[in-house]
Amino acid sequence: MNARTLFPMLIVAATLGLAGSVAMAADVTPKMHPKIDAYKKQATTWAADPVIAKAVRDANAQGPLPGMGNAKWRELKEADPIVNGLVASVAGRMLTKWMTDDAKGINKIVLSGNKSQRVAFTSMPAAYIGKGKPNFDEAFDGKPWHQAESKPDPSTNIDTVQIAVPVKDGGQVIGVLLVSLTAANLQ
Repeated sequence: MNARTLFPMLIVAATLGLAGSVAMAADVTPKMHPKIDAYKKQATTWAADPVIAKAVRDANAQGPLPGMGNAKWRELKEADPIVNGLVASVAGRMLTKWMTDDAKGINKIVLSGNKSQRVAFTSMPAAYIGKGKPNFDEAFDGKPWHQAESKPDPSTNIDTVQIAVPVKDGGQVIGVLLVSLTAANLQ
């Protein structure tokens, strides 16, 4: 991007009050891979925790919230009882503890069930249903996944590299654990 195209974008961003949140995607560098791999290993351990597996099994038995889709989800506020319930659940509190224990490295954790519905999280994700996105689809296929570039997380606006790992029960994939890593900490 050259100065002729960047300058008008910065003027618009400043006019809209977005100057502090203008960020561009950046490739994951070879230097970042060892830390990303270590986080994937940690996330895989977390995904195997019995509390996490039970929360996903229970959510899968109930299915997605009736009538809840991404459009309706976006109408909810952080203070909504549905959102608070997923943060305050046993699994949500566990995810929050893990995130808080590594506050410099992790800025959000989201647990999803087999229909990609949200089961628990540390803060409200941008979408309720994650199917059709590689962070759910690839991990649900049984393969740990990570973003090829850092970019602002849609709900936290923190420059992030997302990773996702399968949650398994008896060797079968039943859900996905997504962890948003703070890109600056991976350098």
